[in-house]
Amino acid sequence: MNVTIKIDEVLCKQARHRAVDRGLSLSAWIAELLCKELAAEPRAGGGLLEALALENEEERAFEIPRDASQAREIVLS
Repeated sequence: MNVTIKIDEVLCKQARHRAVDRGLSLSAWIAELLCKELAAEPRAGGGLLEALALENEEERAFEIPRDASQAREIVLS
């Protein structure tokens, strides 16, 4: 299935480098991260995937840093 996501250029470059370091395409790397996240035990308060689910078709807002000075590594376990 094809899905379009919009992310900051700097974040995209960092993600592509991380994917290449693992010998994966960006799509394969993101799919791997999603699989790990979906297999993990649900956390109290939900997470990004729950926020994106929009079960009640309500809009939810969350902020993604736009520049590298605000970037932080997110660990999905």
